Amino acid sequence: MVITLSPAHVHLCPRHQLWTRSTRDIPLVALPEITDAQRRLDQLARRHRQTRRALDMARKIIEDWSASGMPIDLGKEWTDRLDRLEALAVSKKISAEDRSHLAAFPEIVMLTHLILAPPTIALDPKELYLATTAELSRRSARIYTTLGTQDPLYRRFFLYRDRDGPVSKSGVSS
Repeated sequence: MVITLSPAHVHLCPRHQLWTRSTRDIPLVALPEITDAQRRLDQLARRHRQTRRALDMARKIIEDWSASGMPIDLGKEWTDRLDRLEALAVSKKISAEDRSHLAAFPEIVMLTHLILAPPTIALDPKELYLATTAELSRRSARIYTTLGTQDPLYRRFFLYRDRDGPVSKSGVSS
């Protein structure tokens, strides 16, 4: 066992193609979209100082979506990734929470990107929310169905930001 200290945005070892954010290293040969998502996250981290906070917020939004109903149908992608993960010998030793995080990782990165670089510079929360949901629909090629104040995206990204302190132009608390 090798213990390493890595930045919050690093979830895998690109050299060995292993997911390292689990109790067991998970080979990613069967999940190339995870490696691609990590590359995008590395690029975001080089451009934005608040990547860790945005990544945590995106992860919480995705968890809320999973618990309360998906506003955008990502179930097929997640099920497909989980099926490919199940085919690995190490899969029996991976917790359900780690499996879920791995399955949703590309969407977490997509949402992190939208939190750090919103699709509009509008300061009005409703305009920003509508532009963000439209961009999510475009990027995932699916319709974002849940619009309104009960949406975890709206609640976390717009309503709770006041509680966390001053908000920058990107919508992320500083």
